[in-house]
Amino acid sequence: MQDYFIPSVFFTLFFVVDPLGLVPVFLPYLSGYTADRRRRIVVKAVVIALAASLFFIFFGNALLRFLGISAGSFLIAGGILLFLVAIDMLFARPARTKVSEPSAPDTEGDISVFPLAIPMLCGPGNIAALLMFSAQVQDDPAGLGLLVLITVVVFALALIIMFLAVSLQRLLGDTGLSVIQRLMGLILSALAVQFIVNGLKRFEIL
Repeated sequence: MQDYFIPSVFFTLFFVVDPLGLVPVFLPYLSGYTADRRRRIVVKAVVIALAASLFFIFFGNALLRFLGISAGSFLIAGGILLFLVAIDMLFARPARTKVSEPSAPDTEGDISVFPLAIPMLCGPGNIAALLMFSAQVQDDPAGLGLLVLITVVVFALALIIMFLAVSLQRLLGDTGLSVIQRLMGLILSALAVQFIVNGLKRFEIL
């Protein structure tokens, strides 16, 4: 396993889940609830997003094989998708796959499932990244276990950040959160380009 695998997985997953960038998006959805109810909604959303992510880690490769998609092809496609996510972050544009209008509490069903868990925490960018990484470690049980561990850690950090959402917004303000998100977008764009390069190398184009 390459030395860069662990930091590449961690930073890519953390950036595409983007809990810091979601702080100002989460708050309008949770504003009408009590503090205890907000915590329960956040926990449920994170658990559901984690469960969906683990599903793609364990069964994503079987899906790709069933569809006849090679790891190299998905590295290129996933890299392009992550680059588009990074562009949204760089220009502080709300990701189109993560935005919907908040509804009044308890009037439109369980918001912890939609939109908080899916697609906000576990969106197309996260799924693409997980499929790419799982394709890289498909014949390596240790690598697969490491991917699962890093995914759990990322969502645990997301849970902590969501618990501290109000405090973080007061501390950093919208400007501070925007600056952090743009820096994350810059790094993610570089990672996305590297995924495309790795995919091209699989086809011996580079």
